[in-house]
Amino acid sequence: MTSAQIAEVGIASGCKGGLERCICPRVTICATDTLSIILLALARCSAFFDYPLYMMMFLSKCHNINNVCRRTVLREWIDFGDMHKVHRLFGIIVGIETMFHSFFHMLRWGLNADIDLLWKTTTGISGLAAVMITPLICWPMVIPAIKERLAFEVRKGLHYLSIVWAIMLLFHSKSRIYYLIGIPALMYLVDYLFGYFGRNGLIENAFFERYGENGVALHFLNPPNWDKKPKTSYVYVMCPWISKYQWHAFTIFPEPTKEDHTMLCIESSGDWTKELHRKIKVPCLRPLYVLGPYKSPFSDAAVTTSNAIAVASGIGITPTLSLVLNYAGKKRINVVWVCRDPGLVEYILHKFDIGAITEKSYAFIFYTGTRELALPKDLPANIFIFTGRPHLEHTITGIVTAFHSGDGLPEEMYEAQEKIANAPFDQKMKIALSRVVEIYNKDEMFEYAVEETEKAIAAVSKEQALESDGTVDTDPLVLETVPVRPSLSSSRRLSSILPEGQVSLKGLDSMIYEFLGGIGEYSRSDIEVFFHQIDRDGSGFIDKEEFDDFIGMITTERNLSIHSISQRELAGAMERSLMRRRSKHPSSAHRSMHHTSSHLLGNSYTIDYICNLLKNSEGDNPLEDWSIFYCGGSSKMKDDLKAISKKYNID
Repeated sequence: MTSAQIAEVGIASGCKGGLERCICPRVTICATDTLSIILLALARCSAFFDYPLYMMMFLSKCHNINNVCRRTVLREWIDFGDMHKVHRLFGIIVGIETMFHSFFHMLRWGLNADIDLLWKTTTGISGLAAVMITPLICWPMVIPAIKERLAFEVRKGLHYLSIVWAIMLLFHSKSRIYYLIGIPALMYLVDYLFGYFGRNGLIENAFFERYGENGVALHFLNPPNWDKKPKTSYVYVMCPWISKYQWHAFTIFPEPTKEDHTMLCIESSGDWTKELHRKIKVPCLRPLYVLGPYKSPFSDAAVTTSNAIAVASGIGITPTLSLVLNYAGKKRINVVWVCRDPGLVEYILHKFDIGAITEKSYAFIFYTGTRELALPKDLPANIFIFTGRPHLEHTITGIVTAFHSGDGLPEEMYEAQEKIANAPFDQKMKIALSRVVEIYNKDEMFEYAVEETEKAIAAVSKEQALESDGTVDTDPLVLETVPVRPSLSSSRRLSSILPEGQVSLKGLDSMIYEFLGGIGEYSRSDIEVFFHQIDRDGSGFIDKEEFDDFIGMITTERNLSIHSISQRELAGAMERSLMRRRSKHPSSAHRSMHHTSSHLLGNSYTIDYICNLLKNSEGDNPLEDWSIFYCGGSSKMKDDLKAISKKYNID
């Protein structure tokens, strides 16, 4: 605009500093001198740069639209499986750019003595509100120091201020912003409402149980609109008996023992998950709502190579197993899992037939916890359990070397692993029962056993009533529900009066069976021996004090850790195997090998083996048929795996 045109509009007297033309279409973006024009240009450029990012921040969270697009050819150009990463990256940029944009506008207004525009105009008020809300939306999600101090629920609640932020932007400008923000925001709203009402299902009787000291597993029948075996997906879960307003995302996978059922594992980490763990005091049925399922980022991670190494840490094993299930019997996917939660390791080993899933490959579990593991009775031959953290480069090169050299893993490793599976029964029983005591509170266990005792006695009373009427014959098996030691006549007298706060052998056995959840082994005859030792008066019942004595008796006198033994034996076995491999490759025989028990699957020799393989490949990549995947929350592991992939040219 010319100086005369600006004067005619009446916003300013005209251009300053000898300028013939300047910018002044409206009062909030009036720049009549050189410095003001520069500041306005910086502010406007930052806004124009942010417009597509505004759109993507909303579109990236349209889960249902995303789910549809992931089934189209568009996935070949756009990574719909990682939209959360897009949302996070663009959110950080917009958070910075918003401050940048606001700073230059306010600086220009201040220099021109127009700072009152900040609270006298709609543009100023809406902009000020947006810039004040922005840190509350962004910082708790990206700054580690804030993330550690604020509960997830608080950070999630603050993040929903983005709705207010979007409304403020609609009032901030009178031109393109209506379309650039309004349309994506409307699409997000429609997508959200469709998912909330169209893909939201009530599970009336989901089975909840603690899988360990720090987590809960739940199982449910698939809703009618689900696939029988939804692959590598996640759902949002809402438990109304915890909070009616909180939805949390968790990976799901097919229930291995029940057709058309789904299960998921929830680790106690935030306030909501800790409250869930606290409320599930005993295995029980409770209602919940599930929203989804939606394909997880892993579902698009197609394994295009014949060989792969899937690395997981902690609860990251759940999407990893879901991925491996997709390719079971089709690809050779080796699993490397690092976990310190004994309950989760035990639960996965007992609930999943990992040996069958990884039939043509191996599963290596690096257990970093302190409690002994209650292992399955028949541990598959291709599953190896180590104590301590892995050296990832040694482990990965060791796995690749085992397959590429054709030698496989040494027989000594299988023999040592067999000793783990064949540990003495009494030791396995003590580990299994000790596991229950560490997962559940003794008071909760006692109360449950009392309830089971009352149910058993009520059942016998009913049978006796029917017998006295002559309607049924006495079944001697029913008498097992009452205390074992007393005579039949005394048992009948006991069944007529429910003992208050006492536990019978039947109630105790039912409690142990239910709380073990199929994990670990125990002998009912041994439990009976312990029970009679504690039942000092021979009444056939034990009280709370005697129950505590029983728990103490069955969880003491632990034997030497089978895992520490296996670690030494497996270390020696791998050492001997690598020595044999070295003898087959004279070019590497002169290199010294310093093997330690924490680097069980490889060492400097396996690194040299792979490096020589790449060096002598004459231009071809001998590892082009290998790939590496990672799922977990360890930034260090992720960085290490990226470095390994780059070093050895593995996708």
